[in-house]
Amino acid sequence: MSVDAGLPEASATGVPAAPPAPVLGDVPSAERQRNWLVAAVARGFALFVGAFTLVNVIGLWRQGADFNIWWAAVPVVGRTVAVALYVVVGAALLAYAAAPRMRRWRRWPTVGLTLTVAAVTAWNGVDFYVTWRAGEIRPGVPFPLSFVVCAVLVFVGWAALRSPAPRRRRLAAAAVLVAVTGVCILLFPVAQVFFFGKTDYRRPADAVVVFGAQVHADGRASTSLRDRMDTGVQLYEDGAVKYVIVSGGVGDSGYNEALVMRDMAVDAGVPEEAVVIDSNGVSTNATVADTVPFFGEDGWRRILAVSQYYHLPRIKLAYQRAGWNVFTVPAGTSSPIPQTPAFVVREIPAFWVYYARAVFN
Repeated sequence: MSVDAGLPEASATGVPAAPPAPVLGDVPSAERQRNWLVAAVARGFALFVGAFTLVNVIGLWRQGADFNIWWAAVPVVGRTVAVALYVVVGAALLAYAAAPRMRRWRRWPTVGLTLTVAAVTAWNGVDFYVTWRAGEIRPGVPFPLSFVVCAVLVFVGWAALRSPAPRRRRLAAAAVLVAVTGVCILLFPVAQVFFFGKTDYRRPADAVVVFGAQVHADGRASTSLRDRMDTGVQLYEDGAVKYVIVSGGVGDSGYNEALVMRDMAVDAGVPEEAVVIDSNGVSTNATVADTVPFFGEDGWRRILAVSQYYHLPRIKLAYQRAGWNVFTVPAGTSSPIPQTPAFVVREIPAFWVYYARAVFN
């Protein structure tokens, strides 16, 4: 074996030859091994956001309601331009999720579109604070969901610029992609519950709809119902609304929730003629279906809706489906409700059921 084994080859002048220069675009093996996980996580986010965006466009086409406001509100460009942007962004994100190995002609538009919408969500976040400062909202969480969405989109754009993962990691990457998308499906409704549901959008309106809740066997209102009615009555006393619509059905106790709610409102000082009764509000959908005719018949234009914060995203979706943009007000909390965590978890599937009905029905 030569004593020169393992040493750089000498040039004709006797000086060791320099190692070959790296080729542009080469990525060290260790870094490529790390890239697969980053890319897989980013593709999972891209799959969720892209699919959600395109389904929302279907909802806009079928129902005329903009469901993309649940994650991004494109400002002052007109519906046609906004829809076009949503379509190309959704398609680009889905294409990245399905085929991350992109040539320049696809990579740069994908990154540019993703960062453009990230800038839109950043603007939405700034507008959140402007609106809060103006007193038009009272957020329960002093940080907008828009900034969370912005961070996710910036991460996706950054990941799309990196070299793709080795092909041999394809199965592992697919598993991570599916897992991240699944987590997004679970956490998105929870995020809406806490960011949107806890925000108070009260403002002068024609009426407030107070959603019913349990009445106990002895005729006493449950804590949830009492808190909802206290909030509705307070809105009337503050002059924010002219009418209080109480909606509920007959529960296991045999009492009609709406009639109990009417008595609570009258006892609190609301004139009986200012209380509108819906005795068939046995569910969220039923309340929405029963109350919308009141709006049209009486020429009402602005409506508030009161319930517990975890219930409000679903209420918003139900009214969107009916063609109304209501302003939600979370009920006050007189005492903690032990079942609240279970109610929040219940809203995860309920949110998607109401969303599917709103978009496709």
